[in-house]
Amino acid sequence: MHPDTAAVARPPLRVATGARPYLLTAPSRPTVPKAARDFVRAVLRRGPLTALRDTAVLLTSEAVTRAHLRTPGTADILLRVLTAADGLRISVHDEGAALPSPAPAPGDRDPAHGLLLISRLADDWGTTPFEGPAHTTSLWFELHTGR
Repeated sequence: MHPDTAAVARPPLRVATGARPYLLTAPSRPTVPKAARDFVRAVLRRGPLTALRDTAVLLTSEAVTRAHLRTPGTADILLRVLTAADGLRISVHDEGAALPSPAPAPGDRDPAHGLLLISRLADDWGTTPFEGPAHTTSLWFELHTGR
């Protein structure tokens, strides 16, 4: 658990039997954050998790933008949305070797800004090793209802 969320610690997201994830795979192009936002909006357009939609879309955009900036255009970005009765978990994985992070140009936003938003707005978040190419990780976050 991330230290910033320890004070509001909640049990891990419990997924009902038979739940299935929603998956989107897209090339790491400048249009991928918009595609990811649209995908999350569509998944959460109706139902008990609608109240989480705006935060989920914002944090997804930040996570996918970070993945896009870290990877070459030939890499794929995988977005997984797992819904449950009491919340959701979104994971973003980029399938490419990380590019060196360029220093932000004057006036540009620091890419770490997205991680700051995720740490402040998500109920829980972190990184986990990805079961794919060596030395890659997934960035994930959870949002719970009844905050």
